[in-house]
Amino acid sequence: MLWSIATVFRNVRSYSTGSVQVKRRALPTTTSIEYTIPDDPYLLAKKFQQVSQSGKLDDAVAIVMQAKTRGQSPIVWNLVISSYARLGRLSRALRAFSEMRRRGFPPTQTTFTALLQACALGDSDKAVDIAEQTYKSMDTFGVKPSIINVNGLLSVYQRKHDMKKALECFNELPSVGRRAPSLATYTILASMCRRQISVLYEELAQLKNGHSTDQKTSDQPFHFVSIEENTSHSQRIAIVRHNIRQTFTTLLDIWATYASDAEHRATNLDSDTDRLYFDTRLLKVVLKACHSVYEDERPLARKGFNIIAHVYGGTKRVDENGVVTNSVPLAVLLQSNDEHVVLDADVVELAIGLCDRGKRYMNIVRLWASLNEHFAREVEPLRRRFESEVQEFTELANLPNDPTQRKAPKMTMFRKRRALM
Repeated sequence: MLWSIATVFRNVRSYSTGSVQVKRRALPTTTSIEYTIPDDPYLLAKKFQQVSQSGKLDDAVAIVMQAKTRGQSPIVWNLVISSYARLGRLSRALRAFSEMRRRGFPPTQTTFTALLQACALGDSDKAVDIAEQTYKSMDTFGVKPSIINVNGLLSVYQRKHDMKKALECFNELPSVGRRAPSLATYTILASMCRRQISVLYEELAQLKNGHSTDQKTSDQPFHFVSIEENTSHSQRIAIVRHNIRQTFTTLLDIWATYASDAEHRATNLDSDTDRLYFDTRLLKVVLKACHSVYEDERPLARKGFNIIAHVYGGTKRVDENGVVTNSVPLAVLLQSNDEHVVLDADVVELAIGLCDRGKRYMNIVRLWASLNEHFAREVEPLRRRFESEVQEFTELANLPNDPTQRKAPKMTMFRKRRALM
């Protein structure tokens, strides 16, 4: 996908996932009060949800354990595993998985999704190994992994800060089919890069203050260039700066891959491949990273200007007849039916702020005009907050307030800027 990236005693038993051994506690079998035990799988699932949602998860699990096997189902056990997964109780989730199999119920995609979630939210130092073995075991159980399961594995890498494995996993994904990257895939990877940049800047600040970096192993950033023990202080600073640049470049690569992949699927959708939509969460991650590196990596951070224009409009294109027209904003091309947020106050603030830092006042004016043209409904609640600010930028860009009179002054301003270059 991306181009090469330098990427309890009696109650305690042992659970094996491949070569990984995990100790786990037996599931509860007694309840705090007496309950009726349904004999129907649907009623049992409903009973489990009612009791667990009342804050009595142990009672809910005990009800399932006391139920007859014919009154259980894979759905019931998936509910048990998912409940433990949401709490990060990995050992209990694995034990529930064993109990599910022991009763003859085959695991499903939902089962493995929950197990991977338990790995991500749990505090086990073996979580990554367990997650990898769990993912690999899907074929053994005749379950074909989907991108949801891949995203579950990536979430484990994200929680455990293993950027290298996340990028390796991403690079092995096909471009079409059930395992083609989704919006969540790109968002997870971009978020990892942004966190990586934050950790590297913390490391840089410590070095500048004359302190050695003493972060925990789990918080150590993935270095594109490693730092040896005998490296001098100045070389360490240079290497950290290099790694910030490389990480930010990787983030830009992830965005470019997403944009290209999304545009391709919008026009050449394979029947087995889901469309890629746009959501502000991914763009916010990218723009926040641009702000983070702006002072140190200004030429790279300024690529955020093009990303903003690509997403929300303001760029031009020349068709085969040589006619210059406004390009279709990416957010318009990839817009879904209210399933995803395409515009909000935070992303507008980030976009305008980045352009302001670069004194790209014309970009702000064009951005606001394009937002009003293509996203009138989303802009309306934001108008009071931003319109006066945009007016100030309009004046700074030396443009008249009347949109019908802007063409000539735009050209005049561009000429003046070229003359000063």
